[in-house]
Amino acid sequence: MKLEVWAKELRIPFLSLPAIFVPLGITVALLDGYFNLVYGILTLIGIVCIHASVNVLNDYFDFKSGIDTATTPTPFSGGSRVLPENLLTPKSVLIGGIILLAIGSLIGLYFLYIFNFPPLLIALISIAIITSVAYSPVLSKIGLGEVFVFLNFGPLLFTGVYYIQSGGLISTEAMVVGSIVGLMTTGILYINQFPDTDADKSKGRFHLVARLGKKRAAGIYKYIVNAGFVILILGVVTYTIPPTTIIALATIPKFRVANAILQKEYEKIMELIPAMGNTVMGTIQSGVLLLVGYLIWYFLSIYFPGVTTILPENIS
Repeated sequence: MKLEVWAKELRIPFLSLPAIFVPLGITVALLDGYFNLVYGILTLIGIVCIHASVNVLNDYFDFKSGIDTATTPTPFSGGSRVLPENLLTPKSVLIGGIILLAIGSLIGLYFLYIFNFPPLLIALISIAIITSVAYSPVLSKIGLGEVFVFLNFGPLLFTGVYYIQSGGLISTEAMVVGSIVGLMTTGILYINQFPDTDADKSKGRFHLVARLGKKRAAGIYKYIVNAGFVILILGVVTYTIPPTTIIALATIPKFRVANAILQKEYEKIMELIPAMGNTVMGTIQSGVLLLVGYLIWYFLSIYFPGVTTILPENIS
C-alpha cells in the first residue's frame, strides 16, 4: 500500500520526461563520438531524483499553503492528492522530497569533483537544485516558474548532459534540441495551470496564466508549443540537427487538438482534461521521436556513411 501511495506522490508518469530527455541528450553526444555509460546512468538517476523532489516538495508546499485543498483534482493538475486525503503525513512527504533532492545533489557533487569544479557545471547544477526548492514557494508565485521549467528541461539540461558525456565541452546542437523539448514541457505546465488558476490566485500564486487572465493566456499556448516546432524545422534546414529528426513533426496534431479545446474550454476544468492529456502525450512522443531520429542517423552513419557524409560535418 505504501509503495502505491509513494508512486502516486512521486507522480511517476511525469518522470517519463527526464527518462526520455536524458537518453536523448546522451544520443546527441553519441553522434559526436562521446559516450560514457556510467556517467549516463548516474546523470539519469540524478535528474530523475531532482525532478521527483520537485513533485514531492511542490505537493508539500501546496498543502501547507492551502492550494491543494482549494483545487479540483484532475489526472494532470491539482496535485497528487496524497496529503489532502491523509495518505501520508506532511512530515514524511517533506523528508521524502529532501532525500530525493539530496541524492540528486550528491550525484551533481560527484560530477563537480570529477571535472574539478568547472564554473559552468557549478552553475548548471546550482540552478537545478536552487530552483527545485524555490519553485513552489517563490518562482511559481512571481511568474518565473515557466521560465525555469523551460531552462531546466531544455537548454540547461541538455548542456549539462552533453558536457558530462563529452568530458567538458558544450554544444549548440544540444541547446537546440533542449529548446525544442523545453518549450513543449513548458506547454505542459502552462496548460495544467488553467484548472488551478482560481485556487492559485486565492492563495497568492500568480503564475503566468493567473497574471495574463485565462482568456488572454489561452491565446499564448499555441505560440509556446509552435515555437518548439519552428526550432525543430530551422534546426533541420540549417543542418544543426539530423534531418531524420523531422519525424517529430508527427506530434503536431496532438497539440492542435489541445489548442482547439483550450480556446473553447479555458474557463472549465474537466473539459480541459483531453487538452492536458494531448499536451503531455505530444511532449513525450516528441521526445521519443527525436530520440528515434537521432538513433536512425547514428546507425546510418555507421552502416551507410555515404548518406550522412553528403551533409555538413556537424551532424555526420
